[in-house]
Amino acid sequence: ALLLEVIDTIDPLLPGEETSYVIRVTNQGTADDTNVAVVAQFPAEISPTTAGGHTAAKVADKKVTVAPYGRLQPGQYVEWTIQAKAVKTGDSRLKVMMTSDLIKAPVTEEESTQVY
Repeated sequence: ALLLEVIDTIDPLLPGEETSYVIRVTNQGTADDTNVAVVAQFPAEISPTTAGGHTAAKVADKKVTVAPYGRLQPGQYVEWTIQAKAVKTGDSRLKVMMTSDLIKAPVTEEESTQVY
């Protein structure tokens, strides 16, 4: 039972301003889960600049992919932070997808950030 949480640290934004997105995956279950992976897809309004956390993260255009976390024990969490910059106005929706060896179909979470 993995819980996926996504928050932005500054909202709303003006074009040119920056925010951070914190992605946290918590194992709320009673068994280990393995190869926990996260992909974040950014909308047109915001562009990722850097990313890091419990495993390496790669920024490529509007997408951030984190290296899978090997073993997430019950009660443990892993976290990644993505720095991003507002590029144009609109109601942006960051889409984050999580998979693991026990969760084959992606769990999806969206975080809204207003750029005005």
